[in-house]
Amino acid sequence: MNYLEVAEAKDLPGLRLVLTAHVPGPWGESAKKILEYKRIRYAPVAQYAAKANEDLVAWTGVRNAPNAMYADEPPRTGWYDILMLAERLAPERPLLPTASEDRVQVLGISAEICSEWGFGWARRLMMGTPYAGTPDPVRVAGLSRPPWTAEDIARMRAGYSASVGGPAQAPARCADILLMLTERLRRQKARGSPYLVGETITACDIYWTVFSMALEPLPPAVNPMPDWMRMSYEMIGPVIEAASDPILLTHRDFIYARHLSLPLDF
Repeated sequence: MNYLEVAEAKDLPGLRLVLTAHVPGPWGESAKKILEYKRIRYAPVAQYAAKANEDLVAWTGVRNAPNAMYADEPPRTGWYDILMLAERLAPERPLLPTASEDRVQVLGISAEICSEWGFGWARRLMMGTPYAGTPDPVRVAGLSRPPWTAEDIARMRAGYSASVGGPAQAPARCADILLMLTERLRRQKARGSPYLVGETITACDIYWTVFSMALEPLPPAVNPMPDWMRMSYEMIGPVIEAASDPILLTHRDFIYARHLSLPLDF
């Protein structure tokens, strides 16, 4: 993907989407896939993982990505705010139901995947800790390393700490969410629907499709993520492995085949 720098993007009209450059972070990829589904054009703007990103902070007030800037409106930095902006910009391709009961289900499932102490957050806390398992030393020896200093790593850890839970509790939290998703997909399949809620695609289908990379990444041919990142995503540990059901990835593959494009471009 060809990124603009902040200085190039901040005075442009329309939608600018700040993304972590050249890595498939699930929050950023989810925002991209929602905009793709809705056929909303945007200018991608680079944020650099673990770096201070002073120019981005000066523009938007935040260091992290994703971050959606539309016209001269305030920044949207969370998954829900970005989703609601997309719903407003392209209401003809909705990802939220109109009925409140169905809407609550879609947003609740999405929160369990995307929000603080949801699946993505808990998996991120596990990465690089013993709770994700022991890496193969031969494989580790052959990997490149992310270009981060000790200061960068400390900054990132501080920014991604959780108010509840931690690495030791993260596997059980992820497993509980996976079991919920599995049971829901089984019930929906019995009703004749391949979607998590109702009879059509909704936001939670896209969120799970993208965040499932933290359960099993798509293969390199369609997801050329850095090797060091792939290994960290593949190390799920025994608790999550025991809770993983094939229906979870079957759903992921169906959503990509029916609604979203591959390969990933980041």
